[in-house]
Amino acid sequence: MIYDKPTYEISRTHQPARVREILRIAAKLDKSNVAREIILEWLENEAKTDLPEQAWKGRAFQHSAGERVFTAVRAKQESADTWALRFVEPDDSGVEREWTTEIAIRERSGREPQFSLRTLVKSGELKLRIQPTAPRFLEHVAHECGLEQGNVKVEKQPWVIESEYDASNLTEFLVDPERRTPAFVLTVPEDSEDPNEPLLDPIPLATDTLGMAKVIVLPAEYTWKLTNRFGKRLSVYRGAMRVYLAGFTDHADPEGGHDLFMPHRMDTPETAAKLGSLLRWMAARESLRRMRLERDVQPFASVLLPSVDLETARMEEMGASEADQLAVAKQHLGILRDELRLAVQIQQWLTEENKVIESRVREAESKLRAAQHRSRPPADRYPRDRPRPRYSSYGSDPDYERRPYRGRWNR
Repeated sequence: MIYDKPTYEISRTHQPARVREILRIAAKLDKSNVAREIILEWLENEAKTDLPEQAWKGRAFQHSAGERVFTAVRAKQESADTWALRFVEPDDSGVEREWTTEIAIRERSGREPQFSLRTLVKSGELKLRIQPTAPRFLEHVAHECGLEQGNVKVEKQPWVIESEYDASNLTEFLVDPERRTPAFVLTVPEDSEDPNEPLLDPIPLATDTLGMAKVIVLPAEYTWKLTNRFGKRLSVYRGAMRVYLAGFTDHADPEGGHDLFMPHRMDTPETAAKLGSLLRWMAARESLRRMRLERDVQPFASVLLPSVDLETARMEEMGASEADQLAVAKQHLGILRDELRLAVQIQQWLTEENKVIESRVREAESKLRAAQHRSRPPADRYPRDRPRPRYSSYGSDPDYERRPYRGRWNR
């Protein structure tokens, strides 16, 4: 009998689509209105469409352009005014993927506006064949609106150390407790013709990890600053590059994630491409770990719910007809239904990720125990220069074998 059932290999490659979060970005913002206009203009050009008038006034709207869907909400409360936008678009590479980008700009009295962004992807792939990259409109927002993370500007160009003063600032930046993103320090080989050209091209790396990492170019003549401050175990020089994660200190553990990559990891186009991919994924994963939802990054759903309540109250105050209120309620219900479906998919992904992490931890612990057992020196209980101990009082008597047995009643 022939069963219409896929083989194991086919079933492995055709998995149900699931939603996975890729990256998060959070920063302070100078010009919120300008940032909103830059984002909307970029979306119009990319989708080749005209957004409705409500979009340019900062109001809630919903718009479709082919397979692209744009939804914006706004929640004005006493303590905060938050505008949030979500746009969903297909992958332009021909692979069946669906990208979702959520943007939020929150303004609070007495505080600088907060900008946040998160990217999610829906795909049936077991392993994502992508490079995590920051959206291109973020370059224009950073340049025109002054994005900042802590005391450092978010800039498209890498930070090139040009003096001892810059090198001293670099050491302080690396140990800054307010730093939330990893620092990629690329050193230049001592025999390089260009003192500012490391083995790994820093410009595309800085562009793709904008807002997720800080790319730094350290010429050979200033590497001694790091060695004097942190010692050789935590320094980097001679064309190598090191990742300094957030939370780095003068006495950090070199094995605590502050990875060092030697020059042979980037001395050819192939090795440089692999390392660049690894660094992009590292920056994206660190953004998920460091940027907290609700605190640093505003999810679209957290703005959607109060926006629905405010819209309903506004229509009641304006005396809208029951038919209009019902139409708006149906629209809100559809959005909330989609939001619930997305939340369930993300929860499933998180559950699967936790299982994978737990499995890796158990495997690492098992390998560690095996390594410790192999490295343990064999216990030589009986050295040749020492006689074996006697564990029986009978064996200690050399005449025991020759004496006749004396039973209990013959003593």
